Amino acid sequence: MNKNKFSSIIVLPDCVIKYFSSYKHFQAELFAYQLNLPMLPKLLDYAEPYWIKMEKITGIPYLDELNNFQPALLAETIANFHWATLQNDKCLCHKDNAPKNILFCQGKYYFIDFNESEFAYPEKDITHLLLFWAADFPCEFFRSSVTLFLNTYLSILQLNSERWMTSLQENICLFDNRRKNFGKHSGKQLIAIQSANRKWLAELEELINS
Repeated sequence: MNKNKFSSIIVLPDCVIKYFSSYKHFQAELFAYQLNLPMLPKLLDYAEPYWIKMEKITGIPYLDELNNFQPALLAETIANFHWATLQNDKCLCHKDNAPKNILFCQGKYYFIDFNESEFAYPEKDITHLLLFWAADFPCEFFRSSVTLFLNTYLSILQLNSERWMTSLQENICLFDNRRKNFGKHSGKQLIAIQSANRKWLAELEELINS
């Protein structure tokens, strides 16, 4: 059983049962799975306010095998996830889209763990996702992956450059605080690469407005 301050998880051969200590997080996760979207595990059962049983996705965190990394497919999956709840420029945002919460399974991407999900502008979700890439990808690979990702996403949903900049700045603070709290530190070379990648993210106005 994996434990954290929000929930306890039991992983069974054919399903996952998640117990909640916070009703707010229970509601957030239940709402997401009740949408019955193809990129989320199927909801199997639940009981308020304690637990949710869902389909077990036998996949791997999507950045564990970069040979299988498909930015365009991931962009299409996220755009369709956002589009499903889009209203007045806001949509359900995953928010905690760390690599461990995006699984690659049988040629598809699945999203899990919606404890922190909320309705927000999609720019908030996208910029937070790309900060993980900025922290770990070499600059050339980062730029080509982001360009492919955004071109695909923008063919389905539009983004706003002003909201992009606001979301990016807010998420950099959130991202850095989370990494500090989890004790994750990078060497000088990786910090320099991350800085260059972040600077490039802040200069994407032309691509976003295209």
